[in-house]
Amino acid sequence: MKTRKPWLKGTAGTIMLALLLSACSSGNAVNEPAGNGQNSDGNAGEQQSSNFNAEGYPIVNEKVTLKLAAFQSPSGKHMNDYLFYKEAEEKTNVRIEWELNPGGSAWQEKKNLLFASGELPEGFYGHGILNEATDVVKYGSQGVLIPLEELIELHAPNIKALFDARPDYRKALTAPDGHIYALPTINEVYAVSKPALFINKKWLDAVNMPLPETTDEFYQALKAFKEQDANGNGKADEIPLTFRAEDWNSDLASFFGSFGRVDRRNHIVVEEDNVIYTAAQPEYKQAIEYFHTLFKDGIADPESFTQDRKVFSAKISQNDQVGAFIAWNYNSVGLPEDNDFVPLAPLKGPEGHQQWAGFMPGILFKGSFSLTSAAEQPEVAIRWIDYMYDPEVSMQAVHGVIGPNLEEQADGTYRVIPVPEGKTSDEFKEVPKTAMSVWAQTKEMQEKIVSENQQKLPKTELDALYEPYLVYNEFPKAYFTAEEDSELSRYMTDIGTYTDKMYASWMLNGGIDKDWDGYLKKLEDMGLSKLIGVYQQAYDRYQAGE
Repeated sequence: MKTRKPWLKGTAGTIMLALLLSACSSGNAVNEPAGNGQNSDGNAGEQQSSNFNAEGYPIVNEKVTLKLAAFQSPSGKHMNDYLFYKEAEEKTNVRIEWELNPGGSAWQEKKNLLFASGELPEGFYGHGILNEATDVVKYGSQGVLIPLEELIELHAPNIKALFDARPDYRKALTAPDGHIYALPTINEVYAVSKPALFINKKWLDAVNMPLPETTDEFYQALKAFKEQDANGNGKADEIPLTFRAEDWNSDLASFFGSFGRVDRRNHIVVEEDNVIYTAAQPEYKQAIEYFHTLFKDGIADPESFTQDRKVFSAKISQNDQVGAFIAWNYNSVGLPEDNDFVPLAPLKGPEGHQQWAGFMPGILFKGSFSLTSAAEQPEVAIRWIDYMYDPEVSMQAVHGVIGPNLEEQADGTYRVIPVPEGKTSDEFKEVPKTAMSVWAQTKEMQEKIVSENQQKLPKTELDALYEPYLVYNEFPKAYFTAEEDSELSRYMTDIGTYTDKMYASWMLNGGIDKDWDGYLKKLEDMGLSKLIGVYQQAYDRYQAGE
């Protein structure tokens, strides 16, 4: 068994020296990291070195508690009530004290307060818990997030193996100052699609129409839903189409691909090594005009710009009220496995475009796990998260726990146990939704998954359906320097707010044709060219490997 003292003299000492020098040079006080090998009673080294196992399991002989901030599961189930985390605790002897939070603006406000007050958890866990574009570099450079690369080298063989096999991962995760402050969620299996478009097959049958294949046929189907009492209750209560404009899990961005260019939430894309702002392009204008027609004719839900996730899901899952919607998958809106909706392939637009937004296999989120200066035993924490990157553990984080959700076969494969009738996948699986956890799904492990043919498609099969149409124009997961981030904040706040305002106004009220030239001029006056220049600079540096 390796003792902790050599690491204490190396990594922790290096971190501490860097922070102290930084504090002296800037004249600002820096909180001393708690990751210094001291226990709560102040005794350093000896007790910890005898408790910590550098290899094998458990990670510690006597149970240790690690305090992590994470998102609350949408089901309301506590993280430690999932068998997945119970087994992780039994294996590692590390208990997680979860600080569970809602998402959205409430988390953003709380996160800002946490960083401002210094009352930090020991780490952050889950998709989107930190803003990978801004938080990681900002708080890493301030010493609030601690460097992980030396910890990985010494104590994280699964993570190191991923980096060795894919050097581009290490490159993408390295901040401009040369440190790794956050770890990713990785999907090497499918080119992941943005949320899918679903339509009510029962309603189509009721109005005697086939699955639409074009934007015009889609319009005609929605119109028939509204005018022909598609749900058969004798009331004009049908909502032909609903979505959530502010949620990238259920917005219209991919649907813009039918008009020649898929959109992204921040409207930043890269085409032939050139950064483009989609919301200033003619294809964007054409898409807005189409969607305005849906609102004008009363077949798109005006609450799509205001409804929260709970209201959105209730409309779809409870009252036979919705004809079509956009969502991550069936489970994300609370639909049971046996439901009336089927996915639609991307629709062909007026000029034959048939595209959908995709994410390349590899890193999905860069900021899925990080440790703060409050981490009392960083080497324990890095070994715990490295356990999550074990291929078999990651497989279970995605597909469910071996036993209740997966059945191990004699040939080494795993059969996915079907969800029992009357239960949703979220209720049945002994792991939270994948966005709540951190994992690396590899092709090797995915090939061992045997899924029975079911009527309803899980997300991986939805991705396969959309794969032929996916467009990979997303801006790469490049880090920005502090100066670049400051410039982005300076320009993007006003530009983004103005773009979102006009987006909603044009869809609901029309007027894009007469407003367009003035809109483009105002964007330029707000600094659009300078904003694009910052993105282009970061993109060029990323491509050069600097």
